[in-house]
Amino acid sequence: MQRAHLVAAFLTFAALCVGVSALSVSRDRHATLEQARREFAATAHLLDEHASRAIESGDAQLRMLLAELERWDRRDSAEGQRIQAAMRARAERLPQIGGVWALDAQGRLLLDSAEHPPPPRDLSGRDYAQAHLGVTQGPPSTLHVGSHLPAGAGVSQGRFTISRALRDEEGALLAIAVAGIQNTYFSQMYGEAGWGEGARLALFTSGKEKLAEWPPDSAVAPPSAAWPQPWDPPDSPAIVEGTQITAARMLTGFPIVVVASRPLAEVLAPWRERALWTTAVSGGILTGAAVLFVFALAGARREEAVRAELLRANQSLDDRVRQRTAELEKALRSAEMASLAKMKVLATVSHDLRQPLQGLAAFHELLLKEAPNPTLKQLGAMASASLQAGQRLLDDLLTLSRLEAGVVPVEVGVLPLAPLLEQLAAELRAEAEGKGLRLTVMPTKAWVRSDPARLQPILRNLLSNAVKYTARGGVVVGARRRGDALRVEVWDSGQGIASAELGTIWEEFYQIGNPARDGSRGAGLGLSIAERTARLLGHPLEVRSRVGRGSVFAVTLPRVPAPAVPALASVPPPAASTAEPASLGRLSGRRVLVVEDDPLQRSSLTLLLEQAGAGVMATDSFDSALAAAQATLQAPSAILSDYRLPGGTDGLSGIQTLRGVLGRDVPAILLTGELSADLVRAAKDAGCLVLTKPAAPNRILSTLAELTAGADAAA
Repeated sequence: MQRAHLVAAFLTFAALCVGVSALSVSRDRHATLEQARREFAATAHLLDEHASRAIESGDAQLRMLLAELERWDRRDSAEGQRIQAAMRARAERLPQIGGVWALDAQGRLLLDSAEHPPPPRDLSGRDYAQAHLGVTQGPPSTLHVGSHLPAGAGVSQGRFTISRALRDEEGALLAIAVAGIQNTYFSQMYGEAGWGEGARLALFTSGKEKLAEWPPDSAVAPPSAAWPQPWDPPDSPAIVEGTQITAARMLTGFPIVVVASRPLAEVLAPWRERALWTTAVSGGILTGAAVLFVFALAGARREEAVRAELLRANQSLDDRVRQRTAELEKALRSAEMASLAKMKVLATVSHDLRQPLQGLAAFHELLLKEAPNPTLKQLGAMASASLQAGQRLLDDLLTLSRLEAGVVPVEVGVLPLAPLLEQLAAELRAEAEGKGLRLTVMPTKAWVRSDPARLQPILRNLLSNAVKYTARGGVVVGARRRGDALRVEVWDSGQGIASAELGTIWEEFYQIGNPARDGSRGAGLGLSIAERTARLLGHPLEVRSRVGRGSVFAVTLPRVPAPAVPALASVPPPAASTAEPASLGRLSGRRVLVVEDDPLQRSSLTLLLEQAGAGVMATDSFDSALAAAQATLQAPSAILSDYRLPGGTDGLSGIQTLRGVLGRDVPAILLTGELSADLVRAAKDAGCLVLTKPAAPNRILSTLAELTAGADAAA
């Protein structure tokens, strides 16, 4: 069966290869012919224009001569000599004119541009004379094109004639003006044009009499199928006629046809070469495929022989293979489960580590307020600093993990740069002034496109590091235009960074000059987080430094024009500080519903809110909260809920259900350790704020105070 499949596959491949090759060659031939037809139609058009200009110039000579003959009194010999001289001068200026002469009404030579007086000659038998003498009366005749006149006595080279008749008002013939057009003029131009070795170019009368040709004596015959008809469009394409490709055009206003032809063999010569190459390539491919097929067929035969031998040697092989397959499938499922667990570990670690820290922060805040002893307050402040350091380290580790896992949400918008820089400078100005440093923000009116929530920590880290590692001098923050981008630069006069360390400062836990791992200088994660966040946003982050002189960190942002009506800039609020004491009574008269399944967390939040003057209704689920609200017939001023709750209910859906029952859009805050981008979007759509655990107690109280501002305490 396997050999049959191989044979079928090879035959199918061979058929496809031959078919594609034949189709390619056929389409190439068609394209080559179409291009040649267009080129020869253009050639005929060019010949048409060239011949038309030449014939028009000769016809203009005839018209001027007829006008002079009409005014000439033939008894005035001097006037005749003047006309002859003018005829000769005009003929010499035109290379295509081989002579101009005039006949009287009987066909005798009257004037000749070659000599004066002309010798007596009877030219009535010539075709141009017969064309006009045969019409004794009638309107002025049109231009007549005569047949080819070979070189002979008095004529150095072949030519053809064009003529017009002069008649009186009654239509009687008075004179005939004739101009000889040298056919070598056209042959020379055709030869210099380089149409191709086998090209044939010619002029014919409308009666198919040849007037000029190139190459000379090439015996070009008038075409039949390509011969222009009165109803043909002016830009008819060339026609394949026999072994030639031919284009023919009738001169506008003149009974002359220009013909251009070229052998098909010459036109298709490049195509034949390409077809040979295509055939050779296809043959090579088929040969290679045949070799592979032979090897594959031999391998299939060997495989069948080995399989038969193995089946004879051990009938239990199938069982072992099935067992091994089951083991591999089990291992694959285990790997998939491990990968899924790895994706979920961030959410679990985030929630489970942040949960106790939230209670610790709340209880610590309450202890500081109740401590009567200054020594205890000092110890509490030191414990608070340690707690904040632990929280920052946890936040940095989780942020770094989320960046590596690619689960950090990005919401790009347009924002002015100046408010963000001023806010960051305000956060760090006290620290800078405490070290005697000048912190300067250069004014800018630029607007950029970025995610404010992600851009702020990048700039905060660069500015904080500049202040931290600068002992004297100052720090300058400014923006420079770079084409369509804006480069935000942070300059400092600090200790600088050695060139060997410029590539390693972005690594996790790397700190310059801190081998003892002094915890007061951070954990060494800030630049690593900033670099990964900048890469996520597509903002290039660069550094230049000189040891002893200072460093320049720069991030490049897309620059956008300022809107005509500036929108309110979405700049994230400054980082909350737990050092600010919560104002007693700031939530006086408010009723806050707390939904938290963890008893310690629920107790800490209850004590914190009650100390701020709020009335607290604390429950472990929204079912209990709904029952309490219906029993008291009072709606809370705000809802403070955890996201993960027992019983398969989450805080967001519980808030929406409770709002529907109460018939009010109660302000709500989700206090959670979840860091899911989907949760943030869902909460925003539901009109809920999200505070990430561990949230500073003052931040919780401030947010609740803003949400319930103006609420009636008795409501």
